[in-house]
Amino acid sequence: MPPVLQRLQQATKMSRRKILLLVLGCSTLSLLIHQGAQLSWYPKLFPLSCPPLQDSPPRPKHMTVAFLKTHKTAGTTVQNILFRFAERHNLTVALPHPSCEHQFCYPRNFSAHFVHPATRPPHVLASHLRFDRAELQRLMPPGTVYVTILREPAAMFESLFSYYNQYCPAFRRVPNASLEAFLRAPEAYYRAGEHFAMFAHNTLAYDLGGDNERSPRDDAAYLAGLIRQVEEVFSLVMIAEYFDESLVLLRRLLAWDLDD
Repeated sequence: MPPVLQRLQQATKMSRRKILLLVLGCSTLSLLIHQGAQLSWYPKLFPLSCPPLQDSPPRPKHMTVAFLKTHKTAGTTVQNILFRFAERHNLTVALPHPSCEHQFCYPRNFSAHFVHPATRPPHVLASHLRFDRAELQRLMPPGTVYVTILREPAAMFESLFSYYNQYCPAFRRVPNASLEAFLRAPEAYYRAGEHFAMFAHNTLAYDLGGDNERSPRDDAAYLAGLIRQVEEVFSLVMIAEYFDESLVLLRRLLAWDLDD
């Protein structure tokens, strides 16, 4: 037989095999589709996804929160979140006594008597006050979560200088309200003991209940004691520069929903 005819016969046989395999494949696929109920063994042998994670039982929400609202640290944003939570869940918010105006008689040391009688005992406290551990614990129910917020001191002081420029005597003495002039010679404008003097010197230490006139360079033990008190009392110290991350930690600490 000529070579050309041999090659033609071989090609014909290969084409028939391909057609046969194609027909068998289509038949098998059709059978799988129509008889899928009989293939319950498939996902057991070949799982297509990971087994579901076992969720831990949800924790109950914390309903009692004391937030030490420090000055010029984004504390108002946190305060609004707490107030909305209190409204949503019909909780009692501590409000200042009328004699204290809109703050708890700041800059005086906090006292439970500074809270309006109609809002005692409260679930949520979130207005400005000077921290006093014993008085707050006397006011707030057992199990209260204590939270505060801090900010990088240089940025905070710039904000304090701008906001309290007309209230703090040390700032009012500065010509042309110049922050640069104050920083060059703060001792020329600052007077210890004046009204609102704490806004010009160690404001965070003062808000946390410390003595803003005691220098950490001269009394390291006192500073260490103040830091230790913060660590003992506050379950969370938020950081303004990491506000979003701090909110995540706050939500986890209080076991709140995203809607809260």
